Amino acid sequence: MGQLALDVATLSAVAATVLSMSCTWPQVARIRRTGDVAGVSIAAAALTVSSELGWTLYLGGERLWSAVPEGLFNIAANAVLVLAVVRAGGSSRWALLGASCWLVALFGTRWMGGPQSMAALLAVAYAVQLTPAVVTAWRTWSPSGIATATWSLRLVESSLWGVYGLARGDSPLVVFGVLGVAESSAILVRKAITRHRPAATVVRRLLTAPSQLLDDAMVR
Repeated sequence: MGQLALDVATLSAVAATVLSMSCTWPQVARIRRTGDVAGVSIAAAALTVSSELGWTLYLGGERLWSAVPEGLFNIAANAVLVLAVVRAGGSSRWALLGASCWLVALFGTRWMGGPQSMAALLAVAYAVQLTPAVVTAWRTWSPSGIATATWSLRLVESSLWGVYGLARGDSPLVVFGVLGVAESSAILVRKAITRHRPAATVVRRLLTAPSQLLDDAMVR
């Protein structure tokens, strides 16, 4: 690998790492500000916690200590996102069950097949953890709770990991990048084509207004 390609790969990896640690927080901030979780997948956040726990175990086992703080940071960020969605009225039962099963699969693979088997399973972790987010966004009539900034950052992050993978000749990272770009793009497209629709919180207020007026009239 030439020096220029090495420099590009290094810069891409550093920038992707910073973005990875930043992208969840705009979503958390939006939920706390608006209370709107329409289109936001709690399953995706819970699965990400499990995936990052798996990555942290793998990286620690390989003594790649410099990469461990990023995993721990992302575990905390997505755990906060899960709590934010629950506090805003989202249901966590099935999401936590799915995340627990994924965690058992990761740790079971590590125990039975060793680090390399676990690494192979982790290579598809991005698809596993983000697919529920895409499905939820496209099944929601008005995914007004989705933070565009979060998925824009994920799109750039995935692109950078893809560049790093190409520069290093690392096929799993290239696949990781392609999957991330595809899934982030799908959510951003859904957000764009539904932007004219009223927010779910507005629709909810409109639907409950007649019953509230009736209750007020009965009280009077």
